[in-house]
Formats: sequence, C-alpha cells, structure tokens
Amino acid sequence: MAQGNSSVFPRISSSRKIRLSEWVTIVENRVIVAPHDDGAVYHSVCTADYVSILAVRSDGRIPLVRQFRPALNQITIEFPSGLRDGDEQPETCAVRELAEEVGLKVLSVQPLAVFFPDAGRVSNRMWTYFASNAVAISGWAPEVGVEPVTVGLDELHGWVLDGSFNHGPHLAMLGVATIKGLLPLPRAREGA
Repeated sequence: MAQGNSSVFPRISSSRKIRLSEWVTIVENRVIVAPHDDGAVYHSVCTADYVSILAVRSDGRIPLVRQFRPALNQITIEFPSGLRDGDEQPETCAVRELAEEVGLKVLSVQPLAVFFPDAGRVSNRMWTYFASNAVAISGWAPEVGVEPVTVGLDELHGWVLDGSFNHGPHLAMLGVATIKGLLPLPRAREGA
C-alpha cells in the first residue's frame, strides 16, 4: 500500500511511535478508508523479529522448552526460539537457539515459513525452520529459566489436542512441517 498516494484507500494518513524500551514501541496509525473520511486510530506493538526451530533428534524425539512467560504469567511449552542478534541471518539464529536452549546441533536447517504472529496487533515477523538429525552437544549446560523437554511426535500431538502445547505460531509451524511432508500425519485417535 502506498502511504503517500492520497487516492489510494485504505491508507495510513498519519503515524506516531512511542518507544517504551529497547523491546517495545507502540505505534498509533490513523487510517482513512475513503475520501472525506476523518479516519480511525489503530494501535499496534512493534517488537523485534524472532526465529523458531522445530527439530527432530536422531532418535526421532522432538526438543521443546518449558519456560515462564511474564506476559501470560504462566509456564509455556514451545519450540526453541529467540531474537536475532543484530543483523544475524535467521537460519544462523535458529541453529544458535537450538544449541543454547536444548543443547543440540544440526548440520543444516530448512525454512518452513515466515509468519506474522498477530497481524492485527503486532508488526513483527517470525522466521521458522525445520531440522532433522539433531545431535547432543558435548558439555552443554542449560540456560537459566529454560527447561528442555523432549517428546515423541505422538505425545506432541496429544499435547496439542489437550491444550498443553498451545503457542499459536508454533502450532502453525507443526502444521506447515506436516503439510510439507517433513513430519507424518497424526495417527487417528480412539473416540475421535
């Protein structure tokens, strides 16, 4: 959408940014949808892009992390993920996060998708990757506050169904990996 062209609708007629910290900026956009429209104000949050990786260990198990998320005031279960360091390439970040959070290394990663985690309220992107044959890093020590967990694919599917694994973009990653044939379809469950 061209912001400067006054004949294109809808468009942002004005924008203001309020930086709260190095992590968060609030954006206020006035959007007009037609000629002579006074517009409406929409607020969004600008945060850094981040990267997540769905890996499969050489034994077929999938590494996850359990950690406290202050925004939710609860512990979540997620795929390893984190923010890019400066101009770090997203795939390099994925490999680094896998090593830091769950102590695994991989020879290569393949892109799954680039998501907008919440296009209605947040402006960042989420780069997602898949890796197979992840192996343990000798002498690895876990990060403080991040507990590594490994599960089989059937167990992960069960956690999705019972709501234990409920990080929306990570559910999308699991779906994309399945659609691309990188993971098998879930087995039919009794009573389903």
